[in-house]
Amino acid sequence: MRKIFTAFRTQWQLILYLFVNILFIFKYLTRTEISVPLITVLYISGILGFVYLYFKWSPKVSEKLFKYSSFVLLSITLILIAVGLLYIDPYTVRVDRWSAVSFFLEGLFNGEYPYGIHTHVSETNFPSPFPLWHVINIPFYLLGDVGIGLIFFLIITFVTVKIYFNSYRKAFFFLILLILSPAYWWEVAVRSDSLSNGFLVLTFILWYTKKGYSVDKNFWLTIILCGIIASTRLSAVLPVALFLFAQYIQTNWLKKILFPLSILAFVLAVFMPFVLWTIDGTYVFFTRNPFMSQTSVGNPVFLIIMIVAGIIFALKWKNTDEYFEYAASFMFIFMAGSQLSLIMTRGISGSFFTDSTYDLSYFTLYLPYTLMALASKVSNK
Repeated sequence: MRKIFTAFRTQWQLILYLFVNILFIFKYLTRTEISVPLITVLYISGILGFVYLYFKWSPKVSEKLFKYSSFVLLSITLILIAVGLLYIDPYTVRVDRWSAVSFFLEGLFNGEYPYGIHTHVSETNFPSPFPLWHVINIPFYLLGDVGIGLIFFLIITFVTVKIYFNSYRKAFFFLILLILSPAYWWEVAVRSDSLSNGFLVLTFILWYTKKGYSVDKNFWLTIILCGIIASTRLSAVLPVALFLFAQYIQTNWLKKILFPLSILAFVLAVFMPFVLWTIDGTYVFFTRNPFMSQTSVGNPVFLIIMIVAGIIFALKWKNTDEYFEYAASFMFIFMAGSQLSLIMTRGISGSFFTDSTYDLSYFTLYLPYTLMALASKVSNK
């Protein structure tokens, strides 16, 4: 019975992996003459065949061979990303994740209020990441392209995954599934920083687990790290909350009160320079800030439902392998539910794949946890 349940959980993670990638196949290949149903069938068959063979044969291959194969595969991937950054003109892309960061920093260094600067796509699109995410991207901006962050975060993620599993066999599986993901290459093509932010959060969770830290024993360190994560993007809070909630409720009452208040104080301190920023005596933060972008399509009823679901999910997992599964499932439900809620509120103009109101890229946020859940099932024996 346990084997059947484990097999079902693996199959569910494969479904999640295939779902996000099929979404991108349908959205972008329908604009071409290519047969989308045929490509979809071939893609599903190829992935399922690869996963089956990998699970069956990888334990028979030496760890040393996987080590060399990982370095070769990672090097090729980094070269392909670099080629994409060199040859894809970001101004021709109708996605403004890169310019939301790049134009923000350009405005900041020029002494302009950065949250009031629109992106290259539209004069009504403004930067939505929180301040600390922009700070993290400063080195890439100074190097001439915030897209370089794609290279950096892929490297640190692969290294962290390998250290966490202590296995090149599992790290290679994580990497190759990522490379076989159309959703990931969309992120590269449009210089999106969304998945990079997701990788940052995953790296924190893996590092925190590997070190054996806990909320109770490493209270103030956890507050600082959570404050940093919460100061990058609102969506970054979701997997961290799922990860730490069970530990949080086991602390004493004083820590229960101090923990959220201290994180909130950290986030407010990061925002304070922008809150106090004035133009002609006006505090412009209250007319243009990232919360307007990140919460503009929220539904209070849906949010309450997801908070309750999040608490249930957070109390269900018993080890980190289970955490990856629950995190992937919760993030999927949250993103799918958000889109359905938006459809009920605004309707659809055309189709789900053509209406610009709906952003498929949010589904990539559960991809790191699905990959970790699948990689954890690979046997080292």
